[in-house]
Formats: sequence, C-alpha cells, structure tokens
Amino acid sequence: MKTAPAMDIQALLDDLDLSFEITADTQALISCGYFDAPTGIDYFSTSSMRAGLDLGRTLDSTYGPGTAAQYTVLVNDLGMDCSADACTLTKVRAEDIDISPLQEMAASYGGAAGVVREKTLRNRAGRKIKNWLKDPESDPTLRLDGNDILFDSDSYPRVLAGALNASGTCIPRCPLIVSEFEEVSFRGLGRQGSATSRIMFDFIRIADRDKVIKGTEMYMKRRARAREAMVLIFLDADTQDFVPVVFNSDDYQREIG
Repeated sequence: MKTAPAMDIQALLDDLDLSFEITADTQALISCGYFDAPTGIDYFSTSSMRAGLDLGRTLDSTYGPGTAAQYTVLVNDLGMDCSADACTLTKVRAEDIDISPLQEMAASYGGAAGVVREKTLRNRAGRKIKNWLKDPESDPTLRLDGNDILFDSDSYPRVLAGALNASGTCIPRCPLIVSEFEEVSFRGLGRQGSATSRIMFDFIRIADRDKVIKGTEMYMKRRARAREAMVLIFLDADTQDFVPVVFNSDDYQREIG
C-alpha cells in the first residue's frame, strides 16, 4: 500500500484563526478515518487517520496531557455518494462495519477510536425535524417551503435541511446530518467534564466540502455553545496538502435552546 508524506501538523496549528487560545484544559475531539461502509476502509481513511493521530500527539506534547485528544471515526452507511444535498440509501448492516484496522492504528499511538454511523445521525435528525414540524417556532432558523425544509443561511442562498416525502415524513439531507454529527460530538465532550473551551478537528474529503460547510454553519447558528470551534480540514490524501476552514461559536448568536 502506498504511503503518503506526513501532514504538516504544526503549520495547521500555527495558522488557526480561533477566538480563544488552546490551553491545557481545552477539550479536543479529532474526527478522522472517514470511509464509505459499502467499500470499506480506503486510502483516504488510513491517511486521514494517521494525520489525525499525529495531530492528537502534537496537541498532547504542546499543551499537556489535559488536552489529550479523543478520536472518532464517522462511517457513511447511507450510500456511496453523499456529496450533494441528498444521500443515496444503501443497506449496510452495523455488524458488517469493521473499523478494527483504524482502532489498531489508534492503539499504536496509545489512543482509542470510537465510531459514529451516519444512519444513526440521520434517524436522530429525522426525529428532531418531526418535532419541529409540530412547533416551527421552536427553531427560527428553519422554514417550510412547499415540501422543502430550508435553513436560514448567512452564506448560501438556499440550504436544504430536509424534505417531506409523499407520506409527509421528513427525510433529512446531508447538511442537517453533518450538523447532528457535530452536536453529538460536542455534547460528548461536554459530558467528559468542565473545560474553558472545546475544539473539534474534522478531516474531510475535498469532494464533501459544500455539505460540511453548510452543516457546520447550521450547528453554529442552532446548537453551539460559547467557546467552541470547528476546524474543518479538507485533506488531499495523496499529497497531504490541506485547507483548513475554522468556525468559532463566538462569532454566532445561538438562536435555539
């Protein structure tokens, strides 16, 4: 298997445009190793996993063990192509998803990696939208336009959060699933104890840029708490070149509880 050059982790950290400083009690979560369940772990998955583990090791050595990063692997078990607003559903059994090679990589760094399935996130998002349809005033960032549920974005003219099918059931779209992933991740960090700040680094395929940026804005406007930051790292697995996009919760006014 080909081996990519090491990513320049220090360059990433040196250029971060955060609204707060990373300190010894900043909680950090690194999402890396992403793959499509039907095809299994691929080159992007292993190279982004290694880059994420290198990042965690650097955070630990730079800011102290209090910042020891946690790792999570997001698995797309919804379909082969989720780069547009809509996801194509493909049946994949949970027991057939094997992340053990990535967990072994994490263990070699002295860490551990959990797994989050997009199907679980989609179901959570669907339940929330179902409740919102009963009480639209509970979330002023969303509105119903025909059968489409749109998000009030500051950056895009139209962001589809979900759509009603013929039976009136809402089908969440990719940006809403991304937002749900970030909410679940930050809540998980919050349950680990108090912290002055929380930061999540997410290694992402360049092809997924549009949906992830939309979803991150949705999280920041709808659910983020003070002193949280999302660092989206759009990674070229072959060259390890990357483009970081930073979202600071302090730049947004949270609009729902």
